[in-house]
Amino acid sequence: MPDSRTIRLLLPAAAALLVAAAFLVGYYFLAPAPEAEHATVLPEPRELPAFELRDQHGEAWTGSDLEDQWHVLFFGFTHCPDVCPITLGVLANAVTRMDNAGHKSPRVVFVTVDPERDDEQRVGEYAGYFHDAFIGVTGEREQTDSFARAAAIGVQRHPADDAGDYLIDHTASLVVVDPQGRIAAYFTPPLEPAAIAADMRIIMGQRR
Repeated sequence: MPDSRTIRLLLPAAAALLVAAAFLVGYYFLAPAPEAEHATVLPEPRELPAFELRDQHGEAWTGSDLEDQWHVLFFGFTHCPDVCPITLGVLANAVTRMDNAGHKSPRVVFVTVDPERDDEQRVGEYAGYFHDAFIGVTGEREQTDSFARAAAIGVQRHPADDAGDYLIDHTASLVVVDPQGRIAAYFTPPLEPAAIAADMRIIMGQRR
């Protein structure tokens, strides 16, 4: 059993440890939350109007499918020559980075802006080529156009050439949707996997 002299010597050290522990706990819980550096986070999440599209299995895909989990939406088309495959590749890299680091990653949804050529099977295969967890979504043209407008994604179709091929200009932003099905943030090009992964961790509130 330690004598009184030993106890007197240990008390300051114990007190110092307690102060240090209190400081660390206070810093962790009271320090300002880190802010996203590359994403544009909306001051208030924006509600999406009701919509009904179809997923890659031909099932109805509605607002309820955006609930209970974070999502990242990317609007594009499978005949896209460059922007779409590059962006989906970047997203796959970002998701893999989060998964490998032990962070929960968002669900990625590829929404076609070219439903005439992109049916359920095609969008599913295209999205799955980049990552097996990615989801493909299509619908009638009026539905996909309306959903794109609601997400502030611009879409402009070019006239078809003699072979019937055409291109579509579209906003290349990523749309971040919170677990309540509301738009919470946007990522705009240029897009980098590490930046997306880091900011999504902050947006999703993953502190570790």
